[in-house]
Amino acid sequence: MPFTKPSMPDKPVKLRIKKGDTVCVITGKDKGRRGLVLSASPKTNQITVEDVNVAVRHRKERPSKVVDSSGQPTIVPGGKISSNAPMHVAKVMLVCPHCDRPTRVGYAYRDGEEKLSRRKYRVCKHPECGKSLDSIDA
Repeated sequence: MPFTKPSMPDKPVKLRIKKGDTVCVITGKDKGRRGLVLSASPKTNQITVEDVNVAVRHRKERPSKVVDSSGQPTIVPGGKISSNAPMHVAKVMLVCPHCDRPTRVGYAYRDGEEKLSRRKYRVCKHPECGKSLDSIDA
């Protein structure tokens, strides 16, 4: 029976992790490692983390379609090429910058009388911390 990919979600999922956050891997081969989120994709529910889930491919040296000033095609180097592969969001937890522990993410509202002053921001749900995960201009 041929392998078929699972269907994509009907609508994008709200990710609680954003680009630039520090996360800790909680399952899989890289369990316990921490890294910076390079990209987040709500449509596929995946993120790419720096130096985590590294895929290594072996490629041959080959000529490219781009030509240099002498009219010769440039050579694309070969060898072992490492790249960060995306991973599912459920495999990581956000690390709180204040208490430096993996934590769940909650939401709170900033109060004010001005227009657009009531904004939602992320909060650390650890019982001893409870501080904001986003930089808010309060």
